[in-house]
Amino acid sequence: MIGLVNIGIGNYNSLISALKKINVTFKICEVANDFENVDKIIIPGVGAFGEFIEKLKTRKIDKVIKDSFAKNIPILGICVGMQIMFSKSYEQGNHNGLDIISGNFRSLNTLTKDIIVPHVGWNDCKILKKTELFYGIKNYSDFYFNHSYFLDKFENQDLIASTNYGKKIPSILQKKKLYTVQFHPEKSQVNGLKLLKNFIERC
Repeated sequence: MIGLVNIGIGNYNSLISALKKINVTFKICEVANDFENVDKIIIPGVGAFGEFIEKLKTRKIDKVIKDSFAKNIPILGICVGMQIMFSKSYEQGNHNGLDIISGNFRSLNTLTKDIIVPHVGWNDCKILKKTELFYGIKNYSDFYFNHSYFLDKFENQDLIASTNYGKKIPSILQKKKLYTVQFHPEKSQVNGLKLLKNFIERC
């Protein structure tokens, strides 16, 4: 059973629509007790890092995520749902993440002056390592991005794909059965639906 995290913020309805399009059975998980019988977890993005983390902690879902990672349960983090898996974010302050993967998030404004922030729209992903997420998806395929912060000081061994936005930025990272994507597969049409299907069927 797929557990879809809903903490009141995030791109929740769009993800529900995407999962229905690929005929996936899922359950809504709003508090820690909802994860019983869940064997895969999807955490949608959109929202501020600090608020997202606090809501996870209030509902004790942060512990569920960490325990699930330790048990090798597949997890997909999308956009902010990706970012909270890492060590820290400097979005509107200095916030600690779940620290499952090493890395800090900084404003795209610190990357280069020659880009528009936020990064909104279609951009391609260069696959650097083989991943089941991209099974049947061509390299340099386009996905839909909407973010203002990028991952810095990460472990190269976790990097799966990068995207060029003024400079090269990480777009997919993986550690064991934790998959994180900076873009929004639920808004990325055919490629995004394929990626979600791959996570559910192959990861």
